[in-house]
Amino acid sequence: MLKKTILLLGIAIFAFQNSNAQNYREFIALHELYQSTDGHNWKNSWDLNAPIETWEGVTVKDGHVVALDLSDNNLKGKIPATLVNLKYLIHLNLSGNALRGKLPGQLARLKKLAFFDVSENAIAGKIPNSIGKMAKLKSLQLSGNDFGDYSGLETIQQHQLVAFDMDQEFKYLELMDANAFGRMTDIKFEDSKNN
Repeated sequence: MLKKTILLLGIAIFAFQNSNAQNYREFIALHELYQSTDGHNWKNSWDLNAPIETWEGVTVKDGHVVALDLSDNNLKGKIPATLVNLKYLIHLNLSGNALRGKLPGQLARLKKLAFFDVSENAIAGKIPNSIGKMAKLKSLQLSGNDFGDYSGLETIQQHQLVAFDMDQEFKYLELMDANAFGRMTDIKFEDSKNN
């Protein structure tokens, strides 16, 4: 009985440490986003000493960041690759800012991401091939940027997307599933600030 109790206690401690490690990685990812996009000059800046749950545009559920909406918030700079540490992220909206550079290919490791909007920025270069690995991706908004190579979109599975906007005529529009729009409502997250 004592061995069983010690084993259960060990498992609980291990789970607690892993949970805290993930929370720390999420904090670092958000902090790096803040630093690399001139967070002090955002329209709705964050108090980095306050709990993450109170930060404007951040939605937390079950202790993890599930949504990040920093649209039209005066972000300037590059999207840091460390955003991949937000592994519970479902919704990412960075539209209407002054982001530049390339889309980090590592973002494909956001396995739960369903809504991805970086429209109306100054992002350039190639759309990463790895974007097709985002199996849950349903809405992809890329319009109003300076992409020069769209071949990365070829890796997206047929009928994977429900919403797609790119400002360019694109021969792979059959990737969209116009009949699946209702499925987007199945992907939900709770806004902890409104509960």
